[in-house]
Amino acid sequence: MLNLLKDYKGAVEVNGQSFDSLDSALKGLKNFDGQLTIVLNKGAGERVSQVSQQVEGDKIYRIKVRQYMTKPSTPEFDFHDKWNNGIPMPMRIMVGKKLKETRGMVQMELWGEITEEVTTHCMRCGRTLTNPVSKYFGIGPECGNHGYNNPFETDEELKAAVKDMQEQLKEIKWTGWIIKSAIEEEVYLEDRRMD
Repeated sequence: MLNLLKDYKGAVEVNGQSFDSLDSALKGLKNFDGQLTIVLNKGAGERVSQVSQQVEGDKIYRIKVRQYMTKPSTPEFDFHDKWNNGIPMPMRIMVGKKLKETRGMVQMELWGEITEEVTTHCMRCGRTLTNPVSKYFGIGPECGNHGYNNPFETDEELKAAVKDMQEQLKEIKWTGWIIKSAIEEEVYLEDRRMD
């Protein structure tokens, strides 16, 4: 029976006994004859602390993730329920630091932050920004509830509104696990001490 799972790479529990891998289960049960109860991924959330490596330093990254990382869990994709207490990422583009890392996932502490004077993609939904005002805000007109027309009479008013938006974005914070294959773009920004 265990030979049917030959491509499985995780931990396994067989008849109540835990094994780090399928190979070790096969070796441990080599001469076993009888009924098998097999549990895959038992305690996956608890095991992460054992298999993850702590990430050193205060390196800050800007990441852009695939749309599904910002969506609530579904029966087909229940990653957030299993790993993030049911809380998806609030925005597709965020800034932050890595806390832990496994072979397929990274845990990050993230916040909203505009890192460039002119932004090319909406931080909330990831769509390309075409409107000049949206490029300054880092948020498109639908996600930011602002019109396509520049509502400001002077550049100073626009810059003050952008500064206010930047402060509001920094209040959007999220910490959780991200599937590495869901990261579309990762840009190293700087080393920064977090106080």
